[in-house]
Amino acid sequence: MSTQSTHSFVLRSTRTTGAALLIGLALVSPAMAVDVDGVITVDNAYGFGFGDVTGMTTTSYFGGIRNTNAAEITNGLPVLYTAGTANFSNGYTNPGVGPEAYDLNGLPASDFMYLVGWSDDTTLQGAIASFTVGSTTVGTVPGAGWQVYATGRDRDSNVPGDTLTNSPADIALINSQIALANANAGGAGTSVGWVDESGLLPDGSAGVGALVFGDANDGNPSGTHPFGVINGVDSSSQWMWYNEDPGSIPNPFSAGPEGPDGHNEFLIFRIPVAAIPTPGASAVMLLAGVSLCSRRRR
Repeated sequence: MSTQSTHSFVLRSTRTTGAALLIGLALVSPAMAVDVDGVITVDNAYGFGFGDVTGMTTTSYFGGIRNTNAAEITNGLPVLYTAGTANFSNGYTNPGVGPEAYDLNGLPASDFMYLVGWSDDTTLQGAIASFTVGSTTVGTVPGAGWQVYATGRDRDSNVPGDTLTNSPADIALINSQIALANANAGGAGTSVGWVDESGLLPDGSAGVGALVFGDANDGNPSGTHPFGVINGVDSSSQWMWYNEDPGSIPNPFSAGPEGPDGHNEFLIFRIPVAAIPTPGASAVMLLAGVSLCSRRRR
């Protein structure tokens, strides 16, 4: 993977040869801190951060990036994100064309990484990313433990005031939706709770809709995202989104059939922490599902 990436995070990964591919985020023990490099791009807008099961804080959420045209999503090398340039009245705007790169140092240990996304409900929609901690990488790939909650609350990337920044009010809104997802308490127009690629909730019951993956980052001109290769994102990463009705919507990355809500946006994606390195050791904790963690004894 390139040292630059587009709306993606690189994390420690652990792979099995079975049907399930177990990939986790590498973070340190509570007494330690970790450095994270990532590249992310979203069609059209996003923010991301790290937190526990209840959500994030104003200091652990980054972004609030609005991409207002195709060039800001795809063109050129990743542009380094610099904190402290937000205007809370209208959110962040893209610091340049193409994806954003993140160089985050001294992050505290966390249980989940969250990616919050929304679109302009026009033409295309999707998110692609990869992250690195140390020498390990994880991206937006199937079988890695990603889940999504569709909030049923429409946000539009072409409306500056809809940008979700790290303001206390915006973080409170995001965390209130995370609480609903955790309780499988989402109402009409939501996914009910966190759904996986099979449309299942963490308790194994059926939610509404499903997490979906599309084109890999290989520049396929006839795929769901004919943008070309996104610089800095691992080639195995795939475009990711939510399909509110897999039975009747064959391509959820194409805006239109889902109506004005953009597949019940905004969306909150999460992936659980699955690897915790200790000083001088490579012991890992594998997550076998969205709700079950098991430690490998040393």
